[in-house]
Amino acid sequence: MSNHFTTAGKRYREGTSFPGFGALDVDVSAPTTIDQIAPAFLPDGTTQRGFLFWDTGRRITNLRHVRWTFNHLPDWTNWNATAWYGVGGNGPPQPLVGLDAYWVGQGTLDPTPIDGPGSSFVNGPGAGNTAWPWMGNDHEVRTQWGPATIRALDHLRRSVSDPQLDFSSLMTLIFGGDDSSVFNENDDGLGSSGGVVTGIAATTAQTLSFAQNAGATVMAGYVQPVASKVKFPDSLIELIDEAVLNHLVFTNVDPSPDDLVRLKLIVESIDLVRGERVSEDVFSGLVDAARGMSKAELTRTIAGTKATLARGEAALKSLQAIQAKAPTKVVSAPVRTLGTGQKAAAKRKTAAKSKTAATKRKTATKRKTSTRKR
Repeated sequence: MSNHFTTAGKRYREGTSFPGFGALDVDVSAPTTIDQIAPAFLPDGTTQRGFLFWDTGRRITNLRHVRWTFNHLPDWTNWNATAWYGVGGNGPPQPLVGLDAYWVGQGTLDPTPIDGPGSSFVNGPGAGNTAWPWMGNDHEVRTQWGPATIRALDHLRRSVSDPQLDFSSLMTLIFGGDDSSVFNENDDGLGSSGGVVTGIAATTAQTLSFAQNAGATVMAGYVQPVASKVKFPDSLIELIDEAVLNHLVFTNVDPSPDDLVRLKLIVESIDLVRGERVSEDVFSGLVDAARGMSKAELTRTIAGTKATLARGEAALKSLQAIQAKAPTKVVSAPVRTLGTGQKAAAKRKTAAKSKTAATKRKTATKRKTSTRKR
């Protein structure tokens, strides 16, 4: 059975296809290499759109020429790549850097990818001269009053029902594309993805710097993490045993306060199941770790902790409301039913008690009579 590889040219952000793009539709039955150079411009009615970037299926690139090398056909079935085209700006250049976000293999993302606390900007002298968000738009940074270093968020989510995505790449787009070299894509490392083409995280630096009065359009790519299968509960316990709170904060994992709280709650649950003493409180551990954080890291940690506490308070109120409406259950003592043998024994016991009582009454009567005769 052959694998299936396709390409398409689409309008950014509408998602509609360009019939004249020169799309490929190829059955891949043996290891091979496929090349395609996206046109720099495509006519769109009375105007034209310029090439912005390729979604290669695993990453994004502003290079127009992409070469796909396929050597691991059993690891995937369908592979789709898209070249995106946009409309150029009108008027003179502005000292604005605009950032948009993209989910590799899926499409556009609306939330801003800008990590405000992790970036640096120069505001103007006036009260309303805020470099970011410029005029209330959290996708734009104004460089009129000084240079800017912009950092992309570690994670992004399209909506609450979608998975949390990992940062993949950050690049400046060129209207009409970059034809200076070839971008090489491949199917390496897909063995654990279950036959699905997965994106690659952290392929470029996470920050870009711009000089004063510079303008640019920047795209931040995000990918869905590859789910790994683990054996429970042994693998989970082993993972948690190795996860030291302070160690996590100072490694490349860089968990958020939400991650730390969830991890510690799992630790406490496993401690209780094991019958062991509950380990250190999560918040005291977080405070200890915070002493070694930078100002930007503290800002992000404080914001995340506030959000975590707000969700906890909302959950507590819900639990209290459920408790108030819960019916009061009256527990009655169980009624014992005697078997045939038990009933017979009970009758004999009752008869013996009655006979003893009668004997005592008869003896007492004789004594009274004897006393009167004397």
